[in-house]
Amino acid sequence: MSQDLMQIDAIRDMNNGEWYEEFKSRPNRVYTSVELFAGAGGLALGLDMAGFHHVLLNEFDEQACNTLRVNKPNWNVYEGDIHNVDFTPLRDKIDLLSGGFPCQAFSYAGKKGGLNDTRGTLFFELARAVKEIRPKVFLCENVKGLQSHDGGKTLEIIRNAIKELGYTLVEPRVLKAVMYQVPQKRERIILIAIRNDFADKVSFKWPSPYHRVMTLRDAFFKGELFSTDVPQSDGQIYPDKKRRVMELVPEGGDWRDLPIEEQKAYMGGSFYLGGGKTGMARRLSMDEPSLTLVCSPAQKQTERCHPLETRPLNIREYARIQTFPDYWKFLGKMSDQYKQIGNAVPVNLAFAIGRAVIRLMNDIDNICPDKVNFGEVNMVAKSMLPSRPLQLDLFALMEEHQDGVLAEPKKSYKSNWKNLLISLVSDKLSGEFDVSEGKIYYTGSKFPSTITLHKLQLFVPYIRAKGIRDLYRITKIRVASKREVDPKAKKSDYRLFFELKFIRKIFDDYKPINLDIWRTYNYSSLENILYIN
Repeated sequence: MSQDLMQIDAIRDMNNGEWYEEFKSRPNRVYTSVELFAGAGGLALGLDMAGFHHVLLNEFDEQACNTLRVNKPNWNVYEGDIHNVDFTPLRDKIDLLSGGFPCQAFSYAGKKGGLNDTRGTLFFELARAVKEIRPKVFLCENVKGLQSHDGGKTLEIIRNAIKELGYTLVEPRVLKAVMYQVPQKRERIILIAIRNDFADKVSFKWPSPYHRVMTLRDAFFKGELFSTDVPQSDGQIYPDKKRRVMELVPEGGDWRDLPIEEQKAYMGGSFYLGGGKTGMARRLSMDEPSLTLVCSPAQKQTERCHPLETRPLNIREYARIQTFPDYWKFLGKMSDQYKQIGNAVPVNLAFAIGRAVIRLMNDIDNICPDKVNFGEVNMVAKSMLPSRPLQLDLFALMEEHQDGVLAEPKKSYKSNWKNLLISLVSDKLSGEFDVSEGKIYYTGSKFPSTITLHKLQLFVPYIRAKGIRDLYRITKIRVASKREVDPKAKKSDYRLFFELKFIRKIFDDYKPINLDIWRTYNYSSLENILYIN
């Protein structure tokens, strides 16, 4: 074990800890929770495993929200900007509020060092949620650097803001994930705050560490952490030039293990700048924990090369290092998936913290029993979600309509001014529509079922950064594979195709419009467009 990983005090804690006793922690009742900045669900899943029941999760990133929904269909996921969320319906109904707020730059222009000095940061929005919900406890996690950011001024401002909210902050602690059954040298600062009416009656005890350190061997093979070897999955690959360099790096090595001429060629100007730069051309070691995962395993400054194979870590290996279970799916492009995993709180670390907070909740509940009806609170949270149109199942439509044709509008556009579809056209198609010669518009892989296809008569393309100008008549709506327009697309990638006939220009030049469009679609009226100022 490398000397910088474990210190004598840490080893003593691991040998004398109460991990197995604390592992038995169970909630006295159903404890409700709200999670902000939920990401792909690392913290949320760990708290869920500990016994918390999430009634609402807020996340801005679309693909991360899709990941949450596909894995936990019963979670109420509010997809959108936290600034737009009104939390007051949940006031006094929530036991725990949690979240890893992004560490934005703080302004120190204020003199109080309290809430006023957090304005403009996402911590302020977390603080607003605390003020509106009044949970018994709230939990924040962030990068280790928050502790020393701006000489400690940032953390001091956060301390004062928490005090102003009416909460007592437990002395923050940086937890090393590697001490909590996580095969990764990741460190996070954890903030626990208890509402003042309970703070002087209870005390929080930090979780005890596990008795040993987990390594990549534990992550990738059947054993104590996982019941099977890591499953196959997609992953990034190296370009030939980089692969040839990485093949020269031994297990656990980095750029310094390359021949001197290779070092100079690979490092470029960095070779002469000094410093360790040990993340460059770094190959991990099977018998040590991973370095902290980042948003991509193949960034030059933070290389995460497989210990034994010359390739970046793949998606499932990344997920296992973060202790996500193998059943946890990640949606979006490969880059989206790496980003979601790399930004997550390790699940086992969150699980350990969650059990410690459960013990705190039990102590609070013993002092002041609370009869919370989870079903009622869950319904309140569900009513807060913005409406999301159901999606047409394009695969099912293709199966149902073997010829692909869904509708062939026959009426003249003049007979009904309301049957209009406005849509942002893709960059690939915008050039065609820009010269009024577009014959086909095809949708994304999703389309809202609330639009009545057989009634659509007219189509207006919205050109990115320009606006609208031209009017088309829809002559046919059908479903077909995207391969029809992109030979590289999968045959099973079905889209809606609109065959179009140009009618006329609505305006002499493009005009931007501000319509309430769900993503890129709108069932609207031509009349509204003709009278744009």
